[in-house]
Amino acid sequence: MSLRMTISCLGLAVCLLLSGCSSANETDEVAYIVAIGVDSLPNKQLNITYMIAIPRVLSTSGGSGDVDSRKSVATITIKAPSLAEGRSLLSSSIARSPDLSHIKVWVVGEELAKRGLGDLVSPIFRFREFRGSMYMMVVRGTAQEFLKTNHPSLEVLPSRWVEGILLSGNETSYLLPTNIHEFYNRLKSTSGAPYVVLAGINPLSGQDKPSAKPTSPERSSEYLPENIPRTGGNPASVLGTAVFKRDKLAGMLTNEETRMVAILMGKFPKGFLTIADPKMSERNVHVLLRLGKSPKINVGFENKRPVINIDVLIEGEITSIPSGINYEGLDSRKSLETQVSKAIKMQMVAMLKHTQELGTDVVNFGRYYRPAFNTYDEVASFNWNDLYPEAEINVQISTKIRRTGLMFKTMPIRG
Repeated sequence: MSLRMTISCLGLAVCLLLSGCSSANETDEVAYIVAIGVDSLPNKQLNITYMIAIPRVLSTSGGSGDVDSRKSVATITIKAPSLAEGRSLLSSSIARSPDLSHIKVWVVGEELAKRGLGDLVSPIFRFREFRGSMYMMVVRGTAQEFLKTNHPSLEVLPSRWVEGILLSGNETSYLLPTNIHEFYNRLKSTSGAPYVVLAGINPLSGQDKPSAKPTSPERSSEYLPENIPRTGGNPASVLGTAVFKRDKLAGMLTNEETRMVAILMGKFPKGFLTIADPKMSERNVHVLLRLGKSPKINVGFENKRPVINIDVLIEGEITSIPSGINYEGLDSRKSLETQVSKAIKMQMVAMLKHTQELGTDVVNFGRYYRPAFNTYDEVASFNWNDLYPEAEINVQISTKIRRTGLMFKTMPIRG
């Protein structure tokens, strides 16, 4: 009986010790931070911008979305030597306890990214409130300006807008969503370069200022976020990729270059392509593309020089033929498939050349060389990041038009 009594008392004591909520806070005692932006300042100081949700405004809206996004958040900027000190200074000015566990996106200013993010990323993984799943992006200009001008019209919270627009990348592959955990893993890797989504502030002037002209036979220009020709809507734009060499920003890829990276990484669900009509060059043909299968990539050496052979199968669906030419027919279809393959190959070769000039293997080709080594030390001493700019890359693109949309045969307009 004494043994049973002892066990019961111990069990009761454990229950009493494990119960309770000593570390819990009421909702009106917590400041929920939904986004954070960091910029560099002289003397190793940081400009830290916090976007804090206002629960009172959100509750009165009833979830109907009729609240101005400018009224649903408060934006506060603090100068501090570290993120930890910035959090402490924030709590002393808002009369609430800051909660970082709800951050959707971590925005980094362009100048800070160029200086290097190694000293900032490592502490984030030690503090329990920072989650590895929060998205990360580099903004052209300053993070402070980006967060303050981010006023979506369809979402109550700007953080929801960021999350939605990153997930919508599957519709175009013009951006590759990256969380901070993936970025950190690439920093530690010896076989590829880190990358994050690129953002910017659009002047909304409607002026067309492409970052690169179309590569024939494609008809679409290439853009960075601030160069998209549009008027109205949210000035904040997300498009393209910021690529890093080790922990420092090395360069930026346009929307079309980002799509080529997505294809080679096997992360290309679908996307539209506008090309010149093979038989009537003054007209366009629109095709919806998707990957037919995962890209086939073989690597090796020739005369001690790395060689990479790429074979990609693209499947397409015809969505528009303004010329009225019957590209559904077998003979004409072949010419259209050749035109699509030519456009994709030229874009891909240009992107690979650009990344080699930057010295950044965004696609992570280095991992295909790993089976040739027995230990991790051998992989590290291989030093792929320095060899990548010298690699010879051969690209082969094959296209199969699988579907013709809702029309079986195109007929020209008579008269």
